[in-house]
Amino acid sequence: MTIRTFFAAAIAVAAVNAPLAASAFDRGCRHAVECYEKVRSPDVYETVERQVVVRPASREVVYSPPVMGTRKQRVMVRPASTRLVRTPAQYRMVHKRVVVRPARTVYEVVPAVTRTVYETVVVRPATSKWVQRRRLFRGEQMCKVRVPAVTRRVARTVVVRPSRRVRRHIPAVTRTVAKRVMVREGRVHKVHTPAAYRTVRRSVVVKPGERHVVRHPAVVETRRERVRVRSGGEHWVRAR
Repeated sequence: MTIRTFFAAAIAVAAVNAPLAASAFDRGCRHAVECYEKVRSPDVYETVERQVVVRPASREVVYSPPVMGTRKQRVMVRPASTRLVRTPAQYRMVHKRVVVRPARTVYEVVPAVTRTVYETVVVRPATSKWVQRRRLFRGEQMCKVRVPAVTRRVARTVVVRPSRRVRRHIPAVTRTVAKRVMVREGRVHKVHTPAAYRTVRRSVVVKPGERHVVRHPAVVETRRERVRVRSGGEHWVRAR
């Protein structure tokens, strides 16, 4: 059995026994000298005014945005710089005659001038000799025979002009050659480039933002409330 069921049963029993007890009390009180009855006095209330805080005091932080404006400003777009510029050397082709072989003097031998002369040379001079002959009818015969001279034609070289040593001048041998010569030397010089500027508009803070605290007082109103001054209760009163 739960507690709730127990209390419900107790209330039901009390409700049944209450009329019986009351009737018994009434019957018993007829012959009493003095009787009291229990009465219940109500609660006593009064209407009072009370200050009620509708909204408590508070603090609020208020931010004021900065005041912005535009201002012209000259800014550097490109810084100044210095660079080295190299100018190459300049050349050109020059045609020049150069001596391949210098002039010189040589001595030459001019050979002798000759000619061939033919002449008859006696190889064997003319002579005579005895020749034996045999004749058919006369027998042998000794004859003295003349032997002619033997000659031969021979060639002989005759110097017309003798050899000699002559001096001969040989001129120099030259040729034209093309040569690359420097007209102007190369050099290095500095080129200075100034800085470049440009005028732009920029946002600037005219007045910076601020932060301040706003105090809000408490909101109080008067309200009427009915309050209990004295609680009612049960007490005994002489029965009439």
